[in-house]
Amino acid sequence: MCPHPPRRSRMDTVALAATSPAMVGRMSQLDGLRSALAAATSGVPATVVLGGEAGVGKTRLVTEFAAEAERHGARVVVGQCVNLGGEGLAYAPIAGALRELAGQLGTTALLTAAGPGRAALRSLLPELPRDDADPPVAGTSQGRVFEAVTALLEHVAADRPLVLVLEDLHWADRSTRQLLGFAVRALGTARVLIVGTYRSDEVTRDHPLRILLAELERVRTVHRIDVPRLTEAEVALQLTGLAGAPPAADAVRRIHARSEGVPFFVEQLADLDDGTTLPESLRDLLLIRVEQLSEESQRLVRLLAVGRDSVDHDLLAAVAAVGPDDLDRTLREAVSANVLRVDGEGYAFRHALVREAVHEDLLPGEHARLHALYAGTLERRLESGVPGRAVTAEAAHHWFCAHEHAKSFAASLRAAAEARSLAAYDEAQHHYERALELWDQVPEPETTAGFDHAELLARTAAAANNAGEVERALALVDASLAEARAAASTVEAHRVARLLGFRGTLLSELGLAGATEEVGRALELIPADPPTPRRARLLQKYVSRLMMDGRHDEAIALSAEAAALAHETAETESEFRAYVVLGPCLLHSGRVDEGLEALRTAQRLAGDRPEWLVGYHINMSDSLHLLGRYAEAAEVAREGIDGARAVGLARTLGTMMAGNAAEPLLALGHWEKAERMIMRALELDPPGRHVWQLVGLRSWLELWRGDVEAASRSVAEMRERLAGREPGPQYVLPAARAGAEAALGRGEPGVAWELIRATMDDLRGRHPGYELPLLAAAAWALEARSRDLRGDDGGSGGPARDGLEADAGWLRDRLAPIAAWGPGPVWAPVIEAHLAGLGGPAPEAWQRALDAVESAEGPVHLRPFTGYRLGEAHVLLGDRSAAEEPLRRAAEQADSLGAGLVRRWIDDLVRRARLGLPPSPSGRPGSATGTFPALTEREREVLRLVAAGRSNRQIGEELFISAKTASVHVSNILTKLGVSGRGEAAALAHREHLLDEAAPRPTG
Repeated sequence: MCPHPPRRSRMDTVALAATSPAMVGRMSQLDGLRSALAAATSGVPATVVLGGEAGVGKTRLVTEFAAEAERHGARVVVGQCVNLGGEGLAYAPIAGALRELAGQLGTTALLTAAGPGRAALRSLLPELPRDDADPPVAGTSQGRVFEAVTALLEHVAADRPLVLVLEDLHWADRSTRQLLGFAVRALGTARVLIVGTYRSDEVTRDHPLRILLAELERVRTVHRIDVPRLTEAEVALQLTGLAGAPPAADAVRRIHARSEGVPFFVEQLADLDDGTTLPESLRDLLLIRVEQLSEESQRLVRLLAVGRDSVDHDLLAAVAAVGPDDLDRTLREAVSANVLRVDGEGYAFRHALVREAVHEDLLPGEHARLHALYAGTLERRLESGVPGRAVTAEAAHHWFCAHEHAKSFAASLRAAAEARSLAAYDEAQHHYERALELWDQVPEPETTAGFDHAELLARTAAAANNAGEVERALALVDASLAEARAAASTVEAHRVARLLGFRGTLLSELGLAGATEEVGRALELIPADPPTPRRARLLQKYVSRLMMDGRHDEAIALSAEAAALAHETAETESEFRAYVVLGPCLLHSGRVDEGLEALRTAQRLAGDRPEWLVGYHINMSDSLHLLGRYAEAAEVAREGIDGARAVGLARTLGTMMAGNAAEPLLALGHWEKAERMIMRALELDPPGRHVWQLVGLRSWLELWRGDVEAASRSVAEMRERLAGREPGPQYVLPAARAGAEAALGRGEPGVAWELIRATMDDLRGRHPGYELPLLAAAAWALEARSRDLRGDDGGSGGPARDGLEADAGWLRDRLAPIAAWGPGPVWAPVIEAHLAGLGGPAPEAWQRALDAVESAEGPVHLRPFTGYRLGEAHVLLGDRSAAEEPLRRAAEQADSLGAGLVRRWIDDLVRRARLGLPPSPSGRPGSATGTFPALTEREREVLRLVAAGRSNRQIGEELFISAKTASVHVSNILTKLGVSGRGEAAALAHREHLLDEAAPRPTG
């Protein structure tokens, strides 16, 4: 087998076949690709990552598969990563694949399929015709590019299955890697198969592709296929194909040993082996064909080695500077010798290994001279009006390699500006970083750049921030600030203010202390008179930071000023954001109607701008949820997601609202729908703040379904994500609630109390919507501590009783100002019932709590919870007959909801109190059906691995699903079986023969 298929042209004239006529071996790998395509064809998008060392035949395998897929009706497009001396060209394989797709469909059909993403698509393909109605490309965000490409793949695959091949991912730039990771997670039911190849021997421990591969392996639809070397028998088959006759046994042994089973080396050795000597090194083997060429052809080959992987004919002719007849003659010689091959409208090396060997063999002076030839030619192309970001980036690369620092500096700045305008932020950062590297090596850099070194640092920081390198951006801003302050006499105050404001934003994104103070210092540098847009933007940003810190009264006082100033200076976005901030601050301060009206004003100002509207929908849905208006909150969040979907941004902006949609759904009892939203959003890797929210919601759901272990793990994950950060009360308070309730689920009320008390004591400002459920958890913890002191059935608590009463007094003081706010009439009776329990069973208090929660639309988990506590209070007082009805209703509600935690408590109480109620229909605590609820086939597979002692990560690896998905399956299994942990599930599985294939399947 050889790494490339036969690609014969009229210039191929050698007697020995250049490549094997038929692929040798690789049947298992080919079957794996076929299976992935079958899955994609059925509507389950799949991704195959194909790894193998250089020359082992990845391209040949993919080409054979692609040809077969096309014969069976699939559409195939191929994109090639471009290596510019270790610098991947941004989006190069994606743009290449899209160009091929445009060639197949036609540009009109391509733009139609792109739908609302067509404007963003033009950032990748600037040659596409423009529509006057489209927004300018410069306004494109990276999220829009990701959404546009993913949506296009889905639409194209609706007609017929689509195979997208991305070659040489080890050369992929960061933007391409990010887009690939996004698309793999974001493709829903599209008939798309993505196949990516990479050199396994190139991916070292610190290679950036390694991180992406690790992330992809956690996605259930991703499969990894390794391409091994050939066996001796397979080498014999390849040699037979090359020579047209079986080779001698000693030749097979010799070539197999020398090539080590790498097909490309077998191919090279087959043409050279005469039974005597072979080249001493593989490098010499790669160069031997080149050295047999004429001097003119060798010069041309060396020139091609300096260019890209494939150099178009016009560029090569311009760089070579020889007549067309001489160029054709030397090219024909190199192609006939199987050193080069025709590649579309240009030429490429027969194999990348040959190009690398030729490039490494260049003399230092020759290397610089040839790079300068390319750079000069590309510059002249730009001057003559040839468009293309790739041309500018290549010129910058070649000038740098030619050690022409001044020219490289200027070209790098141009390439950075072009990349930034097209949302290729990682590429922009790279070019800016190179300009920083060259600054001191260039005469008069400020004249060339048009700005000073501090500004270059700031622009590099902006690119790094947009590329997701927030910590690097912070370091660059700090350096820029230091230089700007040192040059205070010549640097305008507004520049320092801009940098301080940017620094505050970065600190906020990282959840670090000092963000508000930095923005405040920036604001002090901009005078209030005359009014300026710059001050309007900073004032709005400062107000936003006050809200995040919980300083609502201060934010309210300044929000009106910020909105008025923004309106006066025509800063519409700042005016909009001032109202978005004002609304929640007014709500938390008790001015609910004013707060909602402020948010509606923000909505009017946003108009139809999706990036603005997401801010409105997030804050409005969150405000309605905190007020206890759960159905309205879910509807507003849904409208936001639908709006994002309408403009092709459902998987980016829409994902930011997933938590806000899921949270009220949980309160309303739509747990399965909420779970799907949470898990789907987490798979799409939203920004950090939204991950904090989603992980907290996942923890809450795991707990109340009865998987205390999973909930505790999610809490630990959330704490790890928040460690060392100061994200603000709206994240800290829900995190504390999740941690406290998980501790209560584990039977650790002391841990829960200490966590709540520490969080509340550090709290700044009023946050009634977040505080009410947290205070309920605090009261639950106090009551549990009281029971621990007096024993389950009564008794004296001793001296510690005074401490409990003091804590109860603290809690009542915290509750009093917010007891009537929003959902306070629901939560306050629950809190009071817990506190009443400090003195012993309090059925009257729990009856009041039950009445309050049943009269409200949510949170519905409180219904079985308070019903259980009412029944428990009756049992503890010895009135078992009074306990039966609330417990029966609570059990029904828990079963309907899937609240396995409460159901287990009820069944345990029924069993211990010997009540005249049937336990769970299975006759076991926590079960929900007559025998056992039906486990799906996947759940049976997971249960089998749980019984074998596997962790969630190990289950995911074995079943090719993510650890998160495995955790969800385990949680569902525990709930269905009515058990509290994995050990109990394993014991039950063995005892009840749930894993016995011959046993009858459980019925629902």
